[in-house]
Amino acid sequence: MDRKSAYGGWRDYFEEISTAEFPHPAIASTAPTHGPVQKITVEETEAALEKMRPSKATGPDDVAADLWKSKYWY
Repeated sequence: MDRKSAYGGWRDYFEEISTAEFPHPAIASTAPTHGPVQKITVEETEAALEKMRPSKATGPDDVAADLWKSKYWY
């Protein structure tokens, strides 16, 4: 195999995987909450962010903990 055909094969491969659509599972909905809802405090949010481990799988919102912890997010 020469370089040109190897390059073409890799190009085709990466083009295929970068344009493929992957199914995402639907986020389950819950019944609406009626009545007063307690607000989430800044302290609770910061405590939850401290517990999050970096480079782990995303939750149902598909947002990685690394994004939540980034200095540009909050």
